[in-house]
Amino acid sequence: MTLSSNQRNTAVFFAAAGFISITSAVYLGVVGINDDSLGVLLRASARVAFVLLLVVFVARPLRQLVATPATTKLLQNRRLLGIAFAGVHVAHLGLLIFKVNQVPGFSLDPAANYLGVATYMVIFALFITSYDGPARALGAKRWKILHKFGLYWLVASFAQTQLPDSLDKLEGTNWWLIALIAIALVIRSTAFLAKRK
Repeated sequence: MTLSSNQRNTAVFFAAAGFISITSAVYLGVVGINDDSLGVLLRASARVAFVLLLVVFVARPLRQLVATPATTKLLQNRRLLGIAFAGVHVAHLGLLIFKVNQVPGFSLDPAANYLGVATYMVIFALFITSYDGPARALGAKRWKILHKFGLYWLVASFAQTQLPDSLDKLEGTNWWLIALIAIALVIRSTAFLAKRK
């Protein structure tokens, strides 16, 4: 049976969210539920989501620069990778809510975390408009504006989370994630300049 695009979206979303949820439950079952173990899962899920986001971010410009079967396939599956990103991040939100209930002193204040709230609003807007009906209702031009703005917003938001208060607090993982952001921006800039020429 062939799935419709909407059915594929839903299947990928729940597969991604389910994978993070199940692996998190197994990990917590082994090491126990505490601030440290939940912190490990929150960092891991955020980084998985971030890598997916960067792949979505560079899919089109990479195909423009290097036309191979692999980059063509990557571009064809860009929407599903974006859906997987949304699924991982919904599971990440679930972990945050779970941490509120399990760790004394940990809380989520939407007013203090307005950038995080805005980022989740962007994620949900991009996710919803990845379905055929909302995409048609939005219109091609507005859809393109929303998704381009959303991609840049999310990359900037995630980049900001990798920058500590001072450079001496940077960890190895932060460095390679920042390096990936820089590479992604170089790819997009190069493709943009090549297109202009």
